[in-house]
Amino acid sequence: MGQADGTGIPIRGIRKRGKELKVFVQLKRTGGVRVVGLAIGSYEGEWEKLFEPLLGGLKRFKQFFLVTDGDTSILKGLGDGVKVVFQRCLWHIPHQFKWYLWKDGVKRKSRPWIYALAELLEICAIRSYVDEQKLIHQMVRRKEQRLSELIDYCRQQGWTRCATYLENAASDMFTGLLNRLQGRTVSLVERVMRTVNMRIKVGKWSVEGALNATKIRLAYYYNGFDPCLDRAA
Repeated sequence: MGQADGTGIPIRGIRKRGKELKVFVQLKRTGGVRVVGLAIGSYEGEWEKLFEPLLGGLKRFKQFFLVTDGDTSILKGLGDGVKVVFQRCLWHIPHQFKWYLWKDGVKRKSRPWIYALAELLEICAIRSYVDEQKLIHQMVRRKEQRLSELIDYCRQQGWTRCATYLENAASDMFTGLLNRLQGRTVSLVERVMRTVNMRIKVGKWSVEGALNATKIRLAYYYNGFDPCLDRAA
């Protein structure tokens, strides 16, 4: 079980955040995450740079449960050799939906804004420790029906971007639950991104410098690496 995400980083010679840091973390049985892979590349692509050294290990799993924010280039980077159960992060969906509400010109905290977001939050809420298959299928059918009604509501309001976003997300929202895996998703990788940004936002970097600094910082916070002890050894 793992999560993958990317964040923009400031690179010398490129305006704004010109490159994307790509991070792949694996969930630990004891809680929290371990950083498994890092790479820097272009936006919406070059995930193969991160996954290439990991493919041998990932192919040993009968199936691997992968959670992302919906970036399709992540799956393309894995290729065809890994059997993936793909799940859209349910934490991200309402969070990203707010941006599409803004793009469609919906006034923040207006009655329609509150109604749509409240519906989506309830649709994305998954109870833990539900293991009865018939119960799971009934839960998913009800959530899919409510999601369909919310999409229709967005269309009626003229919120085309919101409706399209939900339609694109719909097929991968409940795959974890249907496979009796962890249906309820919390974006632990977002915490990793905050740790990255606390170090990276101090100025412009070279690609090599940004990658090296991030490796050391994340290894220290998540993988038990202490550079001071390493030098002493």
